[in-house]
Amino acid sequence: MAVIKLRQNTIKSLAYVGTNNAQCIYWDKVLAAFGLRVFPNGRSSYVCTYRLKGRRRLATLGRSDVLTLEQARKKARVYLGKVCEGEDPQDTKTEDRAACTVKVLAQTYIDRHAKPKKSSWRKDASQLRRYLVPKLGTRLAHAVTSADIARLHSEIGSKAPYVANHFVAVIKKMYNVGKIWGLITPEMVNPAAGMDLFPVHKRRRYVMPAEMPALAAALDADVNDYACHALWLLLLTGLRRSEVLGAKWSDVDWDRRTLHIGKTKNGDPLLATLSTQAIARLDRIPRQQGNEYIICGKLPGQPLMYIDSAWRRMLKGANLTNLRIHDLRRTVGSWLVQDGASLHLVGDVLNHRDYKTTTGYAYFQTQQRERALEQHGANVLAAAAASPLKSGHGQSAADQHRPEGCELPSATKVQRITREELYVRVWSEPITRIAGKLGISDVGLAKACRRANIPVPERGYWARVAAGQTVHWTPLPNQTHDASNMVKFKSQSPTDGKTA
Repeated sequence: MAVIKLRQNTIKSLAYVGTNNAQCIYWDKVLAAFGLRVFPNGRSSYVCTYRLKGRRRLATLGRSDVLTLEQARKKARVYLGKVCEGEDPQDTKTEDRAACTVKVLAQTYIDRHAKPKKSSWRKDASQLRRYLVPKLGTRLAHAVTSADIARLHSEIGSKAPYVANHFVAVIKKMYNVGKIWGLITPEMVNPAAGMDLFPVHKRRRYVMPAEMPALAAALDADVNDYACHALWLLLLTGLRRSEVLGAKWSDVDWDRRTLHIGKTKNGDPLLATLSTQAIARLDRIPRQQGNEYIICGKLPGQPLMYIDSAWRRMLKGANLTNLRIHDLRRTVGSWLVQDGASLHLVGDVLNHRDYKTTTGYAYFQTQQRERALEQHGANVLAAAAASPLKSGHGQSAADQHRPEGCELPSATKVQRITREELYVRVWSEPITRIAGKLGISDVGLAKACRRANIPVPERGYWARVAAGQTVHWTPLPNQTHDASNMVKFKSQSPTDGKTA
C-alpha cells in the first residue's frame, strides 16, 4: 500500500484501490503504523497496526468523518504505547469484566458450573434467585463488597442458619469460577471469603425402636401406596430419596438381589444390596404398563416426584414430630452400628466417600451407651481388685527391686466392727489411740461414728477421767430397723478389727 503524508484537507479525496474487497490502506509518513483505510463504498476509517506475541493485529480507531486527523494520531499513539508495555489495546476482557452484573455472573455460574457438575444445582439456583438477584442483581459484580454479602447472610440466618451458610459457600464458589472465566478481575477480593458463619449443630434425629411400630402402621395405612413403598424402601436400604424414586425395574437383579443406581450424589455408580425384606417389599409393588419406574407417579410413564406431603400425613398419623425423610437414611446407619457393623461397612452401605460423613449417620441410643459404660465399669473394678503378680518367695516383682529401707504403704482394706463394740471402745480410751490400732485417722474414725450415730466423749472428758472424777457415758441411741449394725471404714495395715 502507498505511504503518504496524510493531511486533513486531502483525506476525502483518497480513493479506493483494489479488487474483490481487498484492503486499501494509505499509511502515514508522520506516524509509522498509522494509516487511513478506504472501503469500496467510499467510507474511510483511521487504523493502526502492531505485532504482539508474534501476532499481527489491525486496530480500527474511528471513522474519518467523526475523528480529525490529529485526534486519530493521538489515539494511535495511546494504542502503540500500550503495545510497548506488553498490553493488547484491543483486549476486551477489561470491558467485559466491568460490564458483568451480578445477575449475569449468577446465571453463568448455574449454566457453566452448577448444572454440569452438581446434582443439587437446583438448590444453588433457588438460593441465588431468591436471595441474591432481587437485592444485588443489577449491581456490577466487581462492585459487590463483603459487607453486602454479610448483610444478606445475616438476614437469611435469622430464620435459617444452615441455608445462610450454604448461600455464602455458593457465592464464594461463584466468584472463584468467575475469575477463571474472565468475568471477574483476578485481583478482586472474593466478597464471600472469610465470612463468619453461623454455628450449626449436626442433626442426630433418627427413628427409635419404640417409634417404629407407630411409624410402620402409619406408612401402611396411607392412601398413597407408592409413597408407602418408597418410604419402606428408604428404611430397608438406606438409599437416598432421589435414588429410590428414580430406580427402574430394569435396574433390579433378582438373582443377585442388587439394585443398580447409575447416578448418585457423589457421582459414583452404586450397586445397592437388597435384603430379603427389601425384595419382599419390591414384590408387593404393582407394576404399571408403559411405566419403567418402580415408584410410579400420576403422570403416565413418569416416577413419583414428591413424597413430602405424604410423609407429613404419615407423621401426623403416627403422632411423631421433628422427623424428616432423610432421617430414615440416618436411621439405617445408626441401627447398623448399634448391631455391631463397622463404620467402614456402614459407609460402604450408604455410599459415602468420606469416613467423617458416616460418623454423622451413626448414633447410639441410651441403652447402648449405658451397656458400654456398665461393661467398662465392671472392667475397671475387676482390674482394681486384681492381685499384684508374685515373683518368687511370695514377694512381688516390685518388692524385689525396691531399694532397701524404702517401704510402700500397704493396700487399703475395708474393716467392719459392730456398732456396740465401737461405742464401748470410744468411751474407754481416746479416739486417737483407737484410730492408731484400727489403721485409720482420728478424723476418719470420728466420721464413722457420726455415720453410725455413735456418741463420742465431749471436750474435757478424758481430763476428768485422769483426775479421778466421776464421768457418765452418753447412752447409745437405738438404730433404725432397716439400718445395718455394722460400721465399715477403710484402713491401712489394720492391727485390730475384721477385714471385710
